[in-house]
Amino acid sequence: MSDALDLGVPGIEAALGDHICGLYSNQLQRDQILLPFLEAGLAAGDKCICVVDGSDPREVLAALDRRTPAAKLAADKQLDIIRAPDMYLRSGGFCADEVISTWKAAMSDVMYDGRFDVVRAVEAWSRRDVVPDMDELMVLETEMNRFLPLFPQVVVCLYDIDRFGGGIIVNLLKTHPRMLIGGMLVENPYYLSPDELFHRAERGSPETADAEITEAAKWYFDETTGSN
Repeated sequence: MSDALDLGVPGIEAALGDHICGLYSNQLQRDQILLPFLEAGLAAGDKCICVVDGSDPREVLAALDRRTPAAKLAADKQLDIIRAPDMYLRSGGFCADEVISTWKAAMSDVMYDGRFDVVRAVEAWSRRDVVPDMDELMVLETEMNRFLPLFPQVVVCLYDIDRFGGGIIVNLLKTHPRMLIGGMLVENPYYLSPDELFHRAERGSPETADAEITEAAKWYFDETTGSN
């Protein structure tokens, strides 16, 4: 089994264990990443999990089904499309520890099933069906980096930047090792491991934090506009 995985975007490959972040401003931009990612996974015979916030799973299934037999694959349990509240609000509120436990249980079920060597998951966050506490959300994103090596998987997190606001970008940079920017998969120099992030938060001063935010924001702007 190769570690290189086609992301569905021409010229872009992911690796097992990748935790990737992408930003979008509307459903069209979201689907330009989400649908090819799922199509590539289904074609490769991987288990595919899609968690959508603010969209009916039937709409995603219909969009996929126009180009691949997604409905049959969903019936065969190769494809799961899940409403965000059903994944993130099982106990009524958003809790990072509970979400991680849910993901671990889902991955364990896939491995026990034995039909799939690789799991591809995509989460689309829009603050429509689920409005998470931002601190809990960042705990979830950083703790995913401990969870990812436990299974042969790739996770892509998509954020509606219009609804979350530009202020979230620095937190996303801290918690995702790789970023999808302008049709390219970019290594993120501002990523911090869970332990590094914890110690930085304990020891950092407000002045240092402000400088880091400014530097990270400039890096992201330069990468996005191609001005670096």
